[in-house]
Amino acid sequence: MTEVDSLHRHTRKRLIVLSLVIALFLDLIPFPQPLAACLPAFTAMMTLYWSLHRPQNIGIGMAFVLGLLLDVGIGTPFGQHALGLMAAVYLIEQNRHQMLGYSYTYQALTIFGSLMLMTLILVVVHFFSTHHFSGWNLFVSPFISALLWPLLSKFMLYLAYSRRL
Repeated sequence: MTEVDSLHRHTRKRLIVLSLVIALFLDLIPFPQPLAACLPAFTAMMTLYWSLHRPQNIGIGMAFVLGLLLDVGIGTPFGQHALGLMAAVYLIEQNRHQMLGYSYTYQALTIFGSLMLMTLILVVVHFFSTHHFSGWNLFVSPFISALLWPLLSKFMLYLAYSRRL
């Protein structure tokens, strides 16, 4: 067991819930359209982070619930974000043991792949429901999220370590 696993093993559920609620609120803030496409997927990143480090608390079922909350809050077709988030969490859960041994760079690449899958699912569901392509600007968010992954990981490790002292 690594030191990171030991830190996350003793993380309180309050921190997990609080971080997910903050991420959900950040995703629900209405930003202007050009800026909104460049923002990272906060809820997806936090869900993937906790499914990587605490899979006993955050799994596919919680991804489904968080996705439904996003759908209701944003006003998208019901189940769109739930399906995308469940697919992303599934990929992370299947590669969890390998990812924990990766550096932050390789973790970011894996996160990019799972968020790109989520974005593709969102685009396909949106296309089938409206018969309009939502645009290429949606594909910027996985890049930004992957670039921010090392910062998120280090910040959450800092929170877990500071709570332990």
